[in-house]
Amino acid sequence: MRTAATIKNAVWALIYQLIFCLLSLVSRKVMVITIGAAGVGLNGLFANVLTMLTLAEMGVGSAIVYHLYKPIAEDDRDKICQLMNFYKTAYRAIALLIAAIGVALIPLLPKIVKNVDYQNSYITMIYLLFLVQTVSSYFFAYKRSLLEANQKQYLITIIDLIFRFITVAAGIVILLATKSFACYLISLIVLGIINNIFVARKVDALYPYVNKKSSLPKQEVRGIFKNVKDIFIGRLSGKVTNSTDNILISALVGTVQVGLYSNYTIIINVLTNVMEQLTSAAGGSVGNLLITEQGDYIDIVLKRLTFFMFFIGAFCTVSLFCLLNPFVSLFFGDQYQLGIDIVAVAAGNFFLCTMRAPLWKMLNVSGLFQKDKYISLAGTAANLIVSVILGLKIGTLGILIGTTCTIVIQYVLKIALFYREFLKLHCLRYYCFTLFYCLVLALETAATYFLCVLVPASNPLTAFFIKVLICAAVPNLLNLLLFYKTSEFHYFKDLLKKTIKRFA
Repeated sequence: MRTAATIKNAVWALIYQLIFCLLSLVSRKVMVITIGAAGVGLNGLFANVLTMLTLAEMGVGSAIVYHLYKPIAEDDRDKICQLMNFYKTAYRAIALLIAAIGVALIPLLPKIVKNVDYQNSYITMIYLLFLVQTVSSYFFAYKRSLLEANQKQYLITIIDLIFRFITVAAGIVILLATKSFACYLISLIVLGIINNIFVARKVDALYPYVNKKSSLPKQEVRGIFKNVKDIFIGRLSGKVTNSTDNILISALVGTVQVGLYSNYTIIINVLTNVMEQLTSAAGGSVGNLLITEQGDYIDIVLKRLTFFMFFIGAFCTVSLFCLLNPFVSLFFGDQYQLGIDIVAVAAGNFFLCTMRAPLWKMLNVSGLFQKDKYISLAGTAANLIVSVILGLKIGTLGILIGTTCTIVIQYVLKIALFYREFLKLHCLRYYCFTLFYCLVLALETAATYFLCVLVPASNPLTAFFIKVLICAAVPNLLNLLLFYKTSEFHYFKDLLKKTIKRFA
């Protein structure tokens, strides 16, 4: 049952992200044409600023989802109802807190928005629209957690996919007709609210008992908040790692540079979301796994998931390194290209985030929040220190290297924590497991890049498609050659056969 639910969620997640990628590229092209690099830079910058503001959520959502797994497994409807009512109250309070903090940050905007010709009043207006978009989501989005914990993530994906089509189409029409960034953002706000309402209505239809008035005992509320305090540190680290790059680039290098880098991150983020969605598809199943199974079997499942993420992630990483600059040159123009060193570090960060995703998912439902927070703090400190020091010296490249340091430090330490405290097993084999994957990636990247360099550049479009074929062939063939005898490969081969038979 867990495997079937994971596959169903994963298939829909993959469909969504592939379509999302195409729609995002079209939307970004229209944005570049209508509002220019400075407007695109503001978009990327404020998106990151508001992501940082969601720290006010403090990890309430993660704590609630963690507490939902057991009552869902036991079909304890009263407890589910109590948790969801608490969740609703907490999220509405959080929405007001984010709004207050967001307004308080307005005087700081001139400090981080650099080298653009917009008036301060216009910058403030755009920022407030981003703030409204973020705050409004908290009034309805909390019900999504019940579907996620109940292994029904695919229902959210289907609804989101429909609204993504509508949102992109409406945004493109508005940008082309008005060339107004503000009108574009207003359309995102309205359609985002409607999207969340549809999800909430679906939850109400599937679980009508969820709207029953019921209060969580004070003792359990205190237990949740104890976890929240520890989760918050982890969320802080995650936000610093993933959401400060654009802020630091804007403050240390310039807002226009954010626009240039955003043309790269739109592709990287789509692939990152694909990986996250694949992991999230297994979220409910992983929660059930950690409650019902023993350490040795969980270790096997973790290695299988890590192998799966490596197999896909290696192909994506090699493709990012070899194809990002040619793609940006073709789609946006040569003037929008960044150095290959920046592309290399960005692709490497993507790979590391992909590799760590299964471990992160298991840690999030393991209950090790208190001990995990110290690792998160260490990573956060390393990121800020290295990013600022190197950012001042070598610009965007240095800021991205700071992110790399954080990911590596946290990955190494969290592996040890999970194996020692939860699985009660030694972690050396998993370290070797992961290191070998990194070495294989280095080999595949070098071989693929060497072949791509040999492609004649007389016709850029033809050369790009030849490079696409090389990137599709080399890393995947090498992976098949190196791993076809492993137990992990055979597991997924057999699973694929069973899945094909089921749908045939």
